[in-house]
Amino acid sequence: MDAWKRNLYILWFGNFFCTAGFSMIVPFLPLYVQELGIHDEKQAALWSALIFGINHVMVALVSPFWGKMSDTYGQKTAMIRSGFGLTIIIVCMGLVHTPMQLLLLRAVFGTMAGFSTSSVALMAIETPKSEVGRALGTLQTGQVTGQLLGPLLGGLMAEWFGMRNSFFLTGLFILTSTVLVLFGVKEAKKYEKFRFRRFLKRDQPVQAETDKPVQKTMLREAIRQSPVILVLFVSTYLIAASLQSISPIISLYVKSMHVEDHIELMAGLIFASSALGTVIAAPYLGKLGDRYGHMIILLSCLLLISILYIPQARISNPWILMGTRFLTGLCVGGLIPSISSLLRRLTPVNIQGSVYAYNASANSLGNVSGALFGGIVASNFGIPIVFYIISGVLFIHFLLLTPQYGRIGREAIKRGNTSY
Repeated sequence: MDAWKRNLYILWFGNFFCTAGFSMIVPFLPLYVQELGIHDEKQAALWSALIFGINHVMVALVSPFWGKMSDTYGQKTAMIRSGFGLTIIIVCMGLVHTPMQLLLLRAVFGTMAGFSTSSVALMAIETPKSEVGRALGTLQTGQVTGQLLGPLLGGLMAEWFGMRNSFFLTGLFILTSTVLVLFGVKEAKKYEKFRFRRFLKRDQPVQAETDKPVQKTMLREAIRQSPVILVLFVSTYLIAASLQSISPIISLYVKSMHVEDHIELMAGLIFASSALGTVIAAPYLGKLGDRYGHMIILLSCLLLISILYIPQARISNPWILMGTRFLTGLCVGGLIPSISSLLRRLTPVNIQGSVYAYNASANSLGNVSGALFGGIVASNFGIPIVFYIISGVLFIHFLLLTPQYGRIGREAIKRGNTSY
């Protein structure tokens, strides 16, 4: 088996375990806050929002630093660092006694992030150019599957073993991901061996496999040469914000459809239908991107999603909403892998870790601002307005991104890539 394929299989399971571990605690987070002494529901909701959001904020702040480290010492080293750090911190979350302690640990938890980002960078670097889209699309299915099953597993574990024990089991999940990477993943690209003292002194540029000095290309210079990299960062932010604007209000939207029983179950199924569509479509759309161009896939999916969001504002049957969200999920499967593949083609290899880290920062900022935006608009103007606004944002984004097609094509050809 080719080394990149073996890495893909291992990282798929690693991403599944890691992402499932992240999302396991989300369903019972408000209940855990109440167990820590906050009995008022409004105060518990506020603390839960702060505890949930601080993680994304810290990810956005520290991702560039870890990305630079991964460019120097390797993506595998970055994943091992992240995995062991996250394991220790999430186990500590099961030992806290106050909401403030949990908030601080969630902040530190965010600073240890980077497992999924480094796995994407590793696959982008190690995979042959003709297979990058398919590989990144397949890798995304591991993340989405973890997001899909994580809340279900978390709820079951909290009920069976107790909320505190759920943190310990979640730590075991993340530790499993780290061990898989430690013993299974191989990097063909050679990196500097990590030494803490030299790391503090900021090492000299890494030597390539040929032992010839490599001219380290700074991120700022790469963006100056290819401004479309910034455009793709903005795309990631807008896509994350648009998708996250809907997620927090799905259960309220289902309740407004006069569903009397099993509202939480129906909301979960609707959320899962979108994730299922993404899992099905991502590898196929990634493969199409490798063949016909990732920019075409990105633009097509943006246009289709902007159209699909319009009828969702007027749907009154939860089953029809579920079907529409499934179709939306199919299109979502073509967004992130396309952007990741385009970044791979437009970025020098020696700074791709940093580029993917900045892209992760944009994604985290989009998650936070999108959730806030959706909640504020829904509470003041109604849930249907959120769908209309997001549809408009995605369509405008499509219109603004379309003229970049030619520029991205020229940049890709200049770097020796014919598929863009």
